[in-house]
Amino acid sequence: MSVSWISDSGLKVLVEPAPMTLPQDIEALVEEHWAVIAKGSPHYFRGPVLSIGSIARSGLHWSIHTQFTDYAHYLYSRFQLPVDHPYKVRVIFAAALVVTRDRYLIAGVMGPQTARPGWVQSIGGSPIFEDVVDGVFDPQRSASKELKEETGLVVATLNLSRAPEVLGCTVDGNGSVAVAVGYRSTLTAGEVIKAVDEQWQQMAQSSEARELDKLVAIPLGWSGIKWLRTQPQRHVRYLERLVLELDDWRN
Repeated sequence: MSVSWISDSGLKVLVEPAPMTLPQDIEALVEEHWAVIAKGSPHYFRGPVLSIGSIARSGLHWSIHTQFTDYAHYLYSRFQLPVDHPYKVRVIFAAALVVTRDRYLIAGVMGPQTARPGWVQSIGGSPIFEDVVDGVFDPQRSASKELKEETGLVVATLNLSRAPEVLGCTVDGNGSVAVAVGYRSTLTAGEVIKAVDEQWQQMAQSSEARELDKLVAIPLGWSGIKWLRTQPQRHVRYLERLVLELDDWRN
């Protein structure tokens, strides 16, 4: 499936006030599936997941209409529902894209207790209710929160050359969206990874307990795509598109 790019700093993600309601037959299947998943993976948390209803352009900017559901519905949808099913979860989240002075994107390798162990993907995660203000999802707030939770770093530690900014979003072939929040750091990739390693040591948290097993530095541009395709780990599709778009942004 292809991954497209929407360049729009004014992108708006609108959130319905009420969470999604499933038909009784779908709800029963979700509950049955979750019971099996939770038994085998008790560390999984049935938290909120933001799902996309529609993506449309109005005037100069794009709007994405969304509604909250939960992780159990997402997992059932991911493994059991076809792409065109009306209750397929099409996730949206904010990706914290730390781009270093020496032109690398800092990404993470998912830990063994996650839904995609060993996969390379951006720093980020599912929005929570507090990330929505007056019916609008705030991707910068969500991305900075995930950056702190997953790496231990606060934004100030990155020594940014300018404020974090929404760059646009990727749209996967299955309809899922990663809202790109750019962090232009004046540190090198090695300095960022060292700072995160120090934070993890201070937190005295084992790698098994963390969402990210380790960090990696992906070169920007076409060399980044080559790097991703030659790694033993699998990676999420949107990363290839992001390293191209971030190459232009960093210039």
